[in-house]
Amino acid sequence: MLSIQPQPDLILSSPFYRCLQTATPIADLLECDIVLENGIGEWYKPDRPVIPKPAGFELLSQFFPRLRDTWKPTSVRPSDKGETEIDIFDRCKRFIEEFIPKFEKEHPEAETVLLVTHAAAKIALGMALMGFSSVRDTLDDEDTRLRAGACSLDQYVRTIDPKGEKADQWIIKMNGSTEFLTDGEEMHWDFLNGFEAGSDADIKARQAKAQQMDDNEEYQDVYVTLDIPANNFNTKTIPPTAKLQVSGLHTEKPLFKVDNEVYQGSWKKLVGTEVAFTDDLEERYKATDRVQLEDVTPS
Repeated sequence: MLSIQPQPDLILSSPFYRCLQTATPIADLLECDIVLENGIGEWYKPDRPVIPKPAGFELLSQFFPRLRDTWKPTSVRPSDKGETEIDIFDRCKRFIEEFIPKFEKEHPEAETVLLVTHAAAKIALGMALMGFSSVRDTLDDEDTRLRAGACSLDQYVRTIDPKGEKADQWIIKMNGSTEFLTDGEEMHWDFLNGFEAGSDADIKARQAKAQQMDDNEEYQDVYVTLDIPANNFNTKTIPPTAKLQVSGLHTEKPLFKVDNEVYQGSWKKLVGTEVAFTDDLEERYKATDRVQLEDVTPS
């Protein structure tokens, strides 16, 4: 969540248990509340023998201390008879049309809100928000689609017109980011594979696809120099076991954490090239970029 600025003021979660499990550590980190919203619930096909129904607030609040009953959900909810692809897109479109004015009226101070939902609903919500006509549309002429790996993160921003007023157009700034996950993207799902999200067939298909991608993946190592403020560390005081965490490396202002010290970085071009060698003078790597770090550790 360090990649999202400003950070969310409130978290709306699908009432299904696994979404609340995902939302809880985020809410703990941000120290904000979670509220339930049926409109972003799971997608189930009409031919499913049983359409699961989530528990209500009274039961769920016993398991999730961050959950609050301060939000009256929209009137939109998944059909208890199941939904086609057209149905879920229509549901998410109706949700957005009702949710945005309702949220702005009840939370005028909020700049950012986080929705925790499911793969199918995540795609349908994004496509509806950006004004597309179906869940199978592509974002551009290069066949780019919304990514929906497990715990992946999308970011949408509302455009501002020249008069400084909010427009009714939304653009995507982050598509299925998983940079905060140790193993990167896992279990991507989309509407093209023909399986219901979360079904046994879907899980097996995604596992097989993920394995195939792993087998064919080609990696490229890229090295940069980190300039840490001199008053914090020097080469003799940074222990070799220091833990480095990075967030937002693709942005202009990435965040770094070295043990308990937090820094905000800015990209700079090196004058020349830095080369690192092994003890026997074998070239190990070259670096042509550096990241200048500024201390932002809370006092």
